[in-house]
Amino acid sequence: MEEEPYIVQTLVQGLALDESSRGKSVEWPKPRRQSLSQRLGFQATERIQSDNDDTVSQASEGADSVDRSSSPALRARAIRVECVEMCGTNVYVGTSHGHIVQYTINVPELTSDKEPERVCVQSVDLKLGGKRVEQLIALPMLNRLVVLCGSTLVFYTLSDLRVVGSNSAPTIKGVSCVACDERVDRTSNGVLLCVARMREISVYFVGADVRLEQQVMIEYSVASLCMYGNYVCLADTQTYKVLDLARIRSSGLDQGQLELLPTQQPRRDESGRVVRPPRPRTLVVGPNEFMFLTASGDDTTLGVIVTARGEALRGTLQFPAYPVSIVYDEPHVIAVFATGRIDVYDTRSEPRVVQSVVGDVPDLMRVRRACVCAGGWVSTRVGRREAIDASDLRVFEPNRLHEAVSGRDRAMWTEAVDEEVEWRRELVDEAEPPVWPGPDRQNGLDRKTASLSRWTDANIVVLGSDSLHILAPQPQLIHIDALLHQQHVKEAVALVDAALKGTTISMQSDEVEYCMQMAGMVCLKNMQLDDALLYFQRGHMDPRALLYLYPSHAEYAGPLLVPFAHIAMAPTLRQLFYEIGDLQSIASPEQQSQTEDLLEQYLEFCRTQMNTNEPPYASDAVPVIDTVLARVYADNMRHAKFSALVQGPNSVVGDIACAYLESAHKYYSCSLVYMAQGDVRSGLDLWRRLLEGEVSDERFGGMAEYLEYILGDLGDGVGHGLVDEYYWLVRHDVEASRHILACLTDDTVAVLDADRVVGDMQAVGAQREFIERLIAANHTRAPHFTTILLTAYVAEAAQSTDAESGFQSAQARDLGLTFQSYVASEHSSRARLVEMLGAQRSVFDAPKVLACIEDAGNLGVERAMVLARLGRRDEAVEALVKAGDYAEAEMLLLRPMARESLARLAKQDASDRATDVPRLLHLYVSVVDDDMAARLVSRLLDTYSEHISASTIEELPEHWMLGVVEPFVRHKLSDLAQSERASSVQRSVAIAHEQNARMQCAGDLINHGPVVLGVAQTCGVCRKLLGSSAFVYEPQSKQVKHISCA
Repeated sequence: MEEEPYIVQTLVQGLALDESSRGKSVEWPKPRRQSLSQRLGFQATERIQSDNDDTVSQASEGADSVDRSSSPALRARAIRVECVEMCGTNVYVGTSHGHIVQYTINVPELTSDKEPERVCVQSVDLKLGGKRVEQLIALPMLNRLVVLCGSTLVFYTLSDLRVVGSNSAPTIKGVSCVACDERVDRTSNGVLLCVARMREISVYFVGADVRLEQQVMIEYSVASLCMYGNYVCLADTQTYKVLDLARIRSSGLDQGQLELLPTQQPRRDESGRVVRPPRPRTLVVGPNEFMFLTASGDDTTLGVIVTARGEALRGTLQFPAYPVSIVYDEPHVIAVFATGRIDVYDTRSEPRVVQSVVGDVPDLMRVRRACVCAGGWVSTRVGRREAIDASDLRVFEPNRLHEAVSGRDRAMWTEAVDEEVEWRRELVDEAEPPVWPGPDRQNGLDRKTASLSRWTDANIVVLGSDSLHILAPQPQLIHIDALLHQQHVKEAVALVDAALKGTTISMQSDEVEYCMQMAGMVCLKNMQLDDALLYFQRGHMDPRALLYLYPSHAEYAGPLLVPFAHIAMAPTLRQLFYEIGDLQSIASPEQQSQTEDLLEQYLEFCRTQMNTNEPPYASDAVPVIDTVLARVYADNMRHAKFSALVQGPNSVVGDIACAYLESAHKYYSCSLVYMAQGDVRSGLDLWRRLLEGEVSDERFGGMAEYLEYILGDLGDGVGHGLVDEYYWLVRHDVEASRHILACLTDDTVAVLDADRVVGDMQAVGAQREFIERLIAANHTRAPHFTTILLTAYVAEAAQSTDAESGFQSAQARDLGLTFQSYVASEHSSRARLVEMLGAQRSVFDAPKVLACIEDAGNLGVERAMVLARLGRRDEAVEALVKAGDYAEAEMLLLRPMARESLARLAKQDASDRATDVPRLLHLYVSVVDDDMAARLVSRLLDTYSEHISASTIEELPEHWMLGVVEPFVRHKLSDLAQSERASSVQRSVAIAHEQNARMQCAGDLINHGPVVLGVAQTCGVCRKLLGSSAFVYEPQSKQVKHISCA
């Protein structure tokens, strides 16, 4: 059923306007039948203002009394209300005996049980012969009250009802009717008044002063007129006309006058009596649109709507009788009939009656007139969230709620209904459940001002003989609510949007949110999911309430959710939740995923809104939103969103989320929640189960992700977390454990359970790297593990002899090269073995290592190093000479104080070169390589000649060349006392040397024959052409060289 556009409110009832009531309280007349005022409860004794203020007139002594100056004849005549004007809470009543009575009325909330209270402020006698007051026009901004009484137009001040001086506002006489320019609001600082007097139309501008703007002389007297801008629609004694004032000013009356239809004329009835027609009526019904009344062929009356050009663009209204009064309130025409009937017509579409008020209030049976006032704001009950809930729009009683969910498996909703009834009982502290109003009870908001608020502009007042009644526009909320229940969602939302234009109403106002939430629920019920999401976002639907439409999610949220009955919402909205129940149960298979998307997108929206300065939801909704979003992301495979949620600032309840994720086999997501909330141990436990294959999750990145987290996020290697992971990795993946070992600090490595790790590694032969790290970190058991490591190095080094071969080649070029220096640049196990054996700080079981080396058999240098560490120098020297490391042997034996000497490995006395040099010479002579032995002996004789006797030459092999001992002999001869003998010997040696050279050359020529060189012959050293340069030929290498290159 369509909502009625107006609410009838009794403003004043039982006005006592005669003098007999002075000083008495007003008795409210008892209605003969139940009336609207009885049903609404507007019956109470009015408050009387005592006569304590000298500025108040005599009427203040008693409510609704008349002035003492009234004549006895006037007192005897029945006094009635003729017109009324209302500005806020001030009401001005024009009476039939020429008075204006001012009241202050406290209008309660519409449809409430309170009674209006009034206080009579003053009563003013116009002193115009007791004639009736025909019209009152209030101009609030100008503090003026325009009064038409007995064809006289008088200007009064609005505040104290005093006549304005004639210099500012002259009194105008002979006035038949007056109208305001309805294009301009009467609350502005200046308005135009159109006054009809005799056969003249005058236009006055009313501002600080009243001045005449234009006069138009017409042919006949005017009975009714109205004005909109430059156009005046009037009814004279002959026709209805439209005057264009602008054109009349420029071109004259003939060009600016448009005749419409003739007015009704007097006629004679069957008895011959003259029947005078009713007074013509004209009114403004829109911008440059007017309506006038004309009789049809039968007893009905037509309301013709035309434009200023006389075009009938809108439908014609048909009245059952001629209205005694008619007014326009966009978009309705309100007609008052002599029978007391009030009809409201809609002019937006096809003209029709949308509301009728017939005898609801007894005094309306004597209704006389309807007036459009300056405006009086009254409040409705609908306003705040609790008011919406209390208004119970379309609420079903508890038994009806149980019927709505009966026959279906909706235990959750049935429990919610029971809990809601119990909760309401607790709120009102009653023993019995409260009586809920039925679905027909409606309350409203402002429609007139096109905004949704708790106020409505009540500017239509209907006059009875001694009463005033307000026709307050039904609030827009009621009309929107009706459209939503008729499932006209787009029309309802369009009205909300129109109401918000040009207003300061917030989108978060309870009324707007209610409309949008209702629109969303209607769309949701019809599975229009995209529209539902949009309206939920605009209406800030409580996400906790929406979750109840997803039973699985509601059960998952569990204790985080407040009971559905405790979520504040209008009962109409609550009923839709009961009707939908389980959203996914009414969705088709194709719509199942869409319902999940709806929930996901709305929760994301809510999460964003909770980060604003004024969050629209309760603070306890935050953990609900985040916790449910975590599940939704995991279920819908939104991996990136899930990670961003749990790893950023969030309010996810970890216990609830992890319990669900693990039960749903979403182990990786569960581990992320654990880690984000600081429970790294539980998260890594899940990762280890995934790596071991106990459970599976395709999202997990495997060992690569595990190591990335261990090495990056877990820490810097300090603490038990990383150590525990290392222990596990050693058992699970030894290769991967090496990455962690490199990140452990020395302090952490120093306290590792090394036996535990080595035991696991020995099974796969990978203990060497771990032991190296232990030794580098100075582990408490470093000697033991150093011995193990050295034995491992010995085993590896013994498998290759490449180092010895390379060393011999390098030594041939540099006799001062040691084996340690040679292998230092290599990255082999041999190099690490030599480095550790040669490191003075190395601590190990030397005898055990020596035994291992001797078993290997081919590690002479390493054996010598261990022997030197054990203090067995002579054996070490023999081993070095045997291994070919002659430079190391010389340092050990002859230069023990050298920094590089192996002598630093053990405490050793200074060298006794007198015995050590000959001993070393003897070892050199026994070298297998004869050429190398000769070179070693020659160098030793040359370097330590002072420690070698001349007789030593006799021990040298006879086949050695004289050049081996030449430096030694020179040194010895230089020491002789007789220089002549020395010179003779030198000459003999030189001759012998030359003779040997000649003999060798002759032998070479005999053995090798002539040397033939070609033109392209090059030097074997510099690779340049020999040309004509001097050269030599080496028989051994068969190379030809420049003399300078030899």
